[in-house]
Parts: sequence; structure tokens; C-alpha cells
Amino acid sequence: MERERSYELWGVAAAVLLGLSLRLVPARNALAGGEVQFYGYDSFYHMRRALYTAENFPSALWFDSYLNHPIGFELTWPPLFDQIVAAAALLLGGSPRAVEAAGAIIPPILGSLMILLLYLLARKLFGTKVALLAALLLAIDPKHIARTIFGLPDHDPMELLLMLGAILLLASALTDRDRRLRFGAAAGALLAAVGYTWLGAPIYMIGILIYAAVQISLDLREGADPGDAIAPMAAAFGVALLLFLPFWDEPWLLPSFVGALGSLVALGILYPLSRLFVAKRVPWQAFGPLVATLGYILLILSYATEIGRYLHSLFREGLAYFFDSELSRVGVEEAMPIFRVYDLASLSILGLIFSLGGLFILARGVRPSTGLRPDRLLFLIWAGLAAALAISQTRFLFLFSVSGSVLVSLLFFWGMEKIWSSDLSQRADPRVVRVAVALLLLALLIPAVVSLPAVVRYKPEIAGDWTDSLDWVGENAPPTEGFELPVEAGNYSILSWWDYGNWILYRSKRPVVANNFQAGATDSARFFLAEEEEEALDVADRRGVRYVITDEKMVYRKLPTIARWIDEDPASYVSIAADSEVLTYEHSPRFLATVLARLHLRDCSDLGSFRLVYESKTTSGLRFPVSRVKVFERVKGARIAGTTPYDEPMGVILDMTSNQGRRFQYFSSTTPVDGRYEIVVPYSTGGTDGTHSVGPYLLGPLKDFPGGDATEVEVSEEDVLGGGTAEVNF
Repeated sequence: MERERSYELWGVAAAVLLGLSLRLVPARNALAGGEVQFYGYDSFYHMRRALYTAENFPSALWFDSYLNHPIGFELTWPPLFDQIVAAAALLLGGSPRAVEAAGAIIPPILGSLMILLLYLLARKLFGTKVALLAALLLAIDPKHIARTIFGLPDHDPMELLLMLGAILLLASALTDRDRRLRFGAAAGALLAAVGYTWLGAPIYMIGILIYAAVQISLDLREGADPGDAIAPMAAAFGVALLLFLPFWDEPWLLPSFVGALGSLVALGILYPLSRLFVAKRVPWQAFGPLVATLGYILLILSYATEIGRYLHSLFREGLAYFFDSELSRVGVEEAMPIFRVYDLASLSILGLIFSLGGLFILARGVRPSTGLRPDRLLFLIWAGLAAALAISQTRFLFLFSVSGSVLVSLLFFWGMEKIWSSDLSQRADPRVVRVAVALLLLALLIPAVVSLPAVVRYKPEIAGDWTDSLDWVGENAPPTEGFELPVEAGNYSILSWWDYGNWILYRSKRPVVANNFQAGATDSARFFLAEEEEEALDVADRRGVRYVITDEKMVYRKLPTIARWIDEDPASYVSIAADSEVLTYEHSPRFLATVLARLHLRDCSDLGSFRLVYESKTTSGLRFPVSRVKVFERVKGARIAGTTPYDEPMGVILDMTSNQGRRFQYFSSTTPVDGRYEIVVPYSTGGTDGTHSVGPYLLGPLKDFPGGDATEVEVSEEDVLGGGTAEVNF
């Protein structure tokens, strides 16, 4: 017995250490260059908030004037995760480097703790063998690793760790009558912590309520006391509600407060209703339909009061977020259903099928006829809810990875039992049977093991061209005030696609129009897909834009999403075809006329108020080989104007050299009106540093005419910045 216990401890320790090691491997790339390069997008705003909290502990940042410039943005992220990062950083000295170090290391620690908690839960529910395999599966699960790696600070791992602890405590409460209220209250404390970590915490409360309703129905069937299940649930929701009270009316906590209060009220209705069923000997089969009917009636009656309508809208918005996200419509991958993102023959779908197979095995095992255990039923409903969310939106594959590891472990031991008990196995050599079992295990491990080498190759997406570009902006763009205390709008803003807003804000310390909260995204899309410069200038002027940053993905992979964001048909801008394993993009004439194309592909040709000031080292693209990241400056533009005897278009050409030494030509033209022409140009003809001209502009008619030779024109930097005019008459 002692030896078995020792093996068990060594097995758990090995799983946790393996999981921690795999989650620390990406540190090799995250620490390249001697500083932390964070992964992802949201992680950068978590770090901004953690830095603010470390300076103003325990206060968190609730309004940021550096977002959605010049309006600013009210934040609804619950603060607990950022406060914990800040607190850990303060213990390390409180410097910005300490904050970054704490933010980078906490995710793998949380991921490793999840492995340990999952083991404890699985051991309680299904025994040591299932628990050990489940811990191993979670340790190597690529979806779980991807969200808990070094350098990816996010609230999701903490929220899931807390919820896993709450499920473990509730499972203990359901099987320990003497301590059920204490376990329930402790679960409530963790449930409250989930609410202080994630705005979507009510979805877990709904799952617990579903369990309560199902458990009461089954208790009525068996003639058991429904109070045994309701009491710990009521204790959990009661404690959570009390802990929510200090900040109950804050926008970031109100959904969780309403969820806890509503759950407590629901339990207060379910229990006397169950007692009535017992007293009146009502058939247990009527309980579920009656609860559904009462719920529907309450939903209808909620429209009668203003508060009821508000709560109803809150409920609908919550359901839409989880199961009908608007982000899915516009093409945001993480919000899409899993079958729109992964091929049916992919390893991700194979792993999902294995997990669903385990869910089916578990569902068969908790039927009343097999001797129902309430703790297993709770886990079944939690796993089923996680599966539904994962199928609905790929971002919840991380949530399902935890329960999914247990489900795959159950599937293996069910399959192993079937193999050993089959008639064929009874007649076969035991070594052959062991090989069959090993092959089954190998098959179940394939979706995870095959993906593990990719972990070693994880690199921060911001590393390289984006980091260099944002560092250039930080060093060369005029400074703005209020970064540490973002109360008032900054002097100007930077415009890019919303995916990159948090990068720009954190790395270059400049205000942004659009960021990962999607604020400003519509104006961003309108700017980039504008086909007239005046339309883009309208957005730029309203938003105080001084710099614009583009990258290759905006021209290719992200282009369909940009189009959908303003209800445009992506096919009118680009056609995408799969050539073997490579996607080919064919841009339409409509796209080539957009401001985005004129900026990124044509270096501002046919634009008068934007100029290229920086481009990154790396080039890409087949038809249009250009730098991956480009930075443009918004200027008033100098006017080259005068009289002309020609009715045909007049044009200018300017030879340029980029900061990387690349030669290119700027071109623009206009058609004269009543014998006068005017061309607005963004580049000056002076200077030799950075992106600069090589000689003067050549100005003349586009067609050859007798006496229509081109004229050289010098344009000063003062005229470009101040909107001056160079008069040239023909």
C-alpha cells in the first residue's frame, strides 16, 4: 500500500513537472534579446493594467484615454488577475521589469496547478489510475499549453483554475454530508473569485443550476431528499453573493452578482417545489417540464418591469456572447464554431471526438440504473457545458481541455476493459493483448503528442518586424502626455487594425484608435477600405490620427475580416484559393484603389496627406514584395499648383529611398479645371536621413505635347507640414 502511494506521488509530480517544463519552453523565444516579448494580443493590455496597478495598488485602471482616441474607453475587465500580477511584482520590488517578470511566469504556474487540481478531482471521482492518466493528458494538451505558456499573461488560466477548485469542493460537498456546508461555502468563495476574474462567470452558475435541477429530478425518482444537493449549492451561491456585495453595481461585476442572486432565488423555488412533489406524490417526470414552464413564464413576466427588461437583456447578451457571437460573423477565428476553423480530418477534431467519446461513456455510467453518484453527475454536466461552448466557439477549447483530459482517460480505461474482457483476448497471448492496449493508448495520445514539437517553435508574433517598428515609433514620434495616468486624450493617435492596438499602446506608449476591445474598429475598417482619400481623412481628422501602421496580414489574411466589419463583401476585394497547402490571394481592382493598398503596396502614391516614414527589414509577398510592417505619417501635404494650357492630366513623379535603402517612386496626378491644376504631395525634397527623396519632383503633363516638358519642383518640409503651396505655371 505504501509503495503504491509512493508511485502515485511520483506519478503526479512527474505530470506536474512535465506540464511546467512544456509551458516554460517558449521562454527561450520570449526572452530573446534580454527582455520579455509577450505572446498574443490581450496579454499586452493585461500588462499595461498590471503596471498601473503596481503603481497604484490595489487600484485598477477603469478608464483609459489612450484607447478609442480621442473618446477613451471604459474598461469592464474584472481586476483580480491584474491585481495578483501587480502584487507578485511588488514582492519582487515593484519595478516595471518585476511586473513583466511576474506577468510572464504566472501563467505556467497556474497551468501546472491546474494539472494538480485536476488529478485530485479525477482521483475523487474515478480513482487513481484515471486521475494519473488525466493529469498526463492535461500536461501535454496543446490547447491547454497554448494558453498557459511563459509570456502569455491572461485571466483565462486563473479563472479556470478557480472554477476547477470550486467543482472539486462542490463534488466533495455532495459526498460528505457532515461537511457539505463548509465545502459549499468554500466553493462559493472560489466562485466569487471567478466573478472578480472573468465577466463571463455566470455561465458557470448556469451549469451548476442545471445540475441542481437534474439532481432534484433524480432524487424525486429515487425517493431521496433533494435538500442534500441543494444545501451546498445554496451555501456556495450565498457566500458568492455576499462577496459580490461591495462592488455589486459595477459594470464588471453586475452580471456575476445577478447570476449569483438569480441562482439563489432559483434554488429557493426549486426546493419547496420538490417538497410539494413529495407531499402530493406528483410523478417525478413532471418536475423538469414544470421547471421549464415556470422559467418561461418568469421570462415573459420580466418584460413587465424596467428592471426585468434590463435583466432579460443582460441574459440575452450573455447567451449571444457564448453561442451567437457577432465576432464570428465578421470572421474573428476564436469566436467561430470549431467546425468552421478546423478540417474534419484534423488532429484537433480527432481529439474532440475522443473527448466526446469519453463524455458518452461517462453519461452511460451515471444513469440511475447504474447507481448514480451526484459528484459524477456534476462533473458530467460541467464537461457537457464545456463541450458545448468549445463546439460553439474555438476559444473555449482551452476550457474543455481540462474536463476533456478526464474524458479521454475514461475512454482509454473503458477500451482497455473491453479489450481484456473480449473472447478474442481470452484466447490470445497476453503479450498481444498488452500491445493492443498500448496501441489504443498511443492512438488517444496522437492529437496531443504530434502537436508538441510546435511548442518548441512558439515565437511571439510581435517579435521582429513589429517590435522594431514600434520601437522606432517610440523613439521618433513626438511624445504624448498621460500614458501613466490616462485621464485625458493624448496629443494625437496611431491608427492600425484593432488586432495590433494593444501592441502599439504598450510598446510605443502612444494612444490608439482601435484595439482588441474592438472599440474604434469600424472607423479603422472604413479608413483602410476608403476608395477616396477624403473619406479616409474624415476618419483621421475625427480621430486625431498622426501615424498609421499597416502590415502584410492586413493586405492578405485579415482583409476579409476588415471587409466584413463594415458589411462589405470580401470577394469584392480579394479572391482566395487553396493551392496545395498554400493560400493564394488575387486582389481585385477595387482593393487596389483602397487607401490600404495605396499605403502598403504603393507607398502612398495617389495620396497627398500620408507618407511612408519607416518600413521593417523583412519583405514578403509574391506579386507585391514589400516590407511586412510599414509606418506612415499624416501630414497636411504641400500643394503644387498653377496654370496649364493642357486639358489632359498633370502628374508628378518623385524618386525615393526608404529607411531600408529600397528605391521606389511616388506618383500622383490630377485633371486640370478651367486651366488650373493642383496636386497635393506628402514628401519633401530635402533631407538625407530615413525615408527621403532622391532629387526634386518631376512635374508635367502625362501625355507628350510640343513644349510640354517636365519641370523640376523642390518642396520644403515646412510646406509639407504646414500645407504650403509651390506655384508652377506652364
